[in-house]
Amino acid sequence: MKKFIILFIMLFAFSNVLAEDDEMIRITTVKEIIKRMVEKYENIKTYRANFYINSVIDNVESWGKGELKYRIPDTFIMNFTHPKDQMIFSDGKDLKIYIPQLNVLGEQSLEHYRPGFLISGKSSLYYLKNKFDFSFYKSNKPVLIGDMPYYVLELTQKEVTAGFKTIMLYVSKYWLITKAEATTINGDKIKISFSNITVNRRITDHEFEYNLPVNTQTVKNPLLFTTKGE
Repeated sequence: MKKFIILFIMLFAFSNVLAEDDEMIRITTVKEIIKRMVEKYENIKTYRANFYINSVIDNVESWGKGELKYRIPDTFIMNFTHPKDQMIFSDGKDLKIYIPQLNVLGEQSLEHYRPGFLISGKSSLYYLKNKFDFSFYKSNKPVLIGDMPYYVLELTQKEVTAGFKTIMLYVSKYWLITKAEATTINGDKIKISFSNITVNRRITDHEFEYNLPVNTQTVKNPLLFTTKGE
């Protein structure tokens, strides 16, 4: 899985608390939306959701799905049902990725990812605001997707260097991101969405435990993050 996909997950993985539909109607500026997003993220202590990821990297399409569990400040685990048995997890110090096809565990300091990490909504949104210009996509009014109203925001990189050139954020009545779609400067595309979300319900230490095969090879600071097609 490419490093871009990992960063994308970190940016958009913890994302929903209830708000009122009529408040959506009253809001007309991007600044107001960001303010409410920050307020909601700051209240998240635990988060559980099913996730779905789709990517097209170097013209190769891949997808993944599974369950995400998170607890402040930096503890989380993503158990994939596809690719089967793959995991991405953190003990608060290191980011780790288990690739069952290779029986390899890649470890890298969490500090390498923390600038773009959505562990604190406030700091992560500030990160996005520093790197991107926010605007409404087509309209400042909510649009219906199915039976759910969404604000659709377009983020454009301020200085085109590396990483994501544009990001589309779908902000529901929960005031936080339920879906994000990004395009890199190379034209690669990554999408992530969440369902069956619960927030601020107890998650035990046991739920963050994992067991790997005894012969798993551990690789520090791996080039593993630049492989594709998991």
